[in-house]
Amino acid sequence: MNKKKEILLRRRVNKLSATFFALVLVLSACKKEETTIGADFQDGNLNVVVQDTFSIETYSEEILEMDSDEASVALLGAYNDPVFGGVNCGIVTQIVPNDLDPDFTNLGLYTMDSVVLALRYTSINYYANLDDITVEVFEIADELTRIDQDYYTSEIPTLVDASNDLVRDEGTEVSVDFVSNSVVGNDTLAPQLRVNLDTEMGDGLIADALAGQMGANFQTETFKGIYIRVADNPSVGLGTILYFSMEDLLSKITIYYHREDGVAEEYDFNIDISTARYNKIDYERTGTGVEALLADKTLGQEIFYMQGGAVRGVVELPYITDFYTNAAGEFDPKIINKAELILPVQDYEPDAFNPTSKLFIARVVDEKLSTFILDYNLGSSLAGNTVNYDAANKEFRFIMTQEIQAMLNGDFENTGYRIYSPGFFASTVERIIFNGPNSGLKDKPRLEITYTEY
Repeated sequence: MNKKKEILLRRRVNKLSATFFALVLVLSACKKEETTIGADFQDGNLNVVVQDTFSIETYSEEILEMDSDEASVALLGAYNDPVFGGVNCGIVTQIVPNDLDPDFTNLGLYTMDSVVLALRYTSINYYANLDDITVEVFEIADELTRIDQDYYTSEIPTLVDASNDLVRDEGTEVSVDFVSNSVVGNDTLAPQLRVNLDTEMGDGLIADALAGQMGANFQTETFKGIYIRVADNPSVGLGTILYFSMEDLLSKITIYYHREDGVAEEYDFNIDISTARYNKIDYERTGTGVEALLADKTLGQEIFYMQGGAVRGVVELPYITDFYTNAAGEFDPKIINKAELILPVQDYEPDAFNPTSKLFIARVVDEKLSTFILDYNLGSSLAGNTVNYDAANKEFRFIMTQEIQAMLNGDFENTGYRIYSPGFFASTVERIIFNGPNSGLKDKPRLEITYTEY
């Protein structure tokens, strides 16, 4: 396992990725509204001007190491994007007994009826097409650690036996239904993916308990965890990624059995706040435009990309500081009433790979660090910092009034900006195609500044 321990910002509600986005908490936590600086001074001696001809440079950056442990959302599935290439997502997780040293001592003869892996859907159910999936489950040999340990999407889990798929009916497709409630015995439960595992797994777990091996060291010595993945290799344009809430009470493995006297019983192995886990995500970009752009960022002037926790968009304003200089090279300050960065998106109706519904923009600090711009909220949630996608105009609009004014006033250097998804912590594989400034399409990225001359 990769035991890199560089932590640029510790977890708040969810752990924030040091590789992808570590917030530099240097700004006020107050909500910043759109500024109208100078609005009260616009009389006959002032001239209000709108300019949108500023030079813009755009490209994409690959995130080579995205830490993904203990994410609140787990991803399972595969899709094959005609632009971005293949994506395959799996889940590596510990399971823990519902209680330590369970009392199976008086069990006697019993019949193992079924073993079920249940995963509770999140409010975001899936991405791309809605397809059935072929699930595989393997026991892992790696001892996972939740405290002081980072796991990355590139981690390769070690399997106890790569030929021993724990799914009962290997190769059988599992129906994806996030609308209907699940009926389990006499209980009606929220929608969930339910995968039947081999009953021999349940027999083995009871044997472990009877041998006194289901105590505090269960997940480090007895049964170290599972790797859940899909066997699917979708054709171009097809596939689905499912989103699950791993710490939900319904996400667990349950063994169902009958005692010798015919009494039906069940026992849970939970996935909760104590279990270590991570998202395992593979990307196959060979021969794609994304691969070409990552090798040559100048191609981003035509088109650039963003993809979950793997590829982020970058926007630079190389000559914006010249805005305070007139044609003669003299200092010529202005009052900015409004500054707005508009990023057009390629979003075609038949395309199943829809752009994410929200984004936020952050100022570059260095190759790893970014910080929120001045126009947005710095609360513990990202909600106050996100911008909604304008589906009608197929664009995102970022207010940057205070940010641009402060930069021109010399409060910080012009280092460029990164575009992020709010689900940045290896919890999404949604992607976006942005038009570059040299795009052959009509709509191009632009910085639009309304200002007052005096």
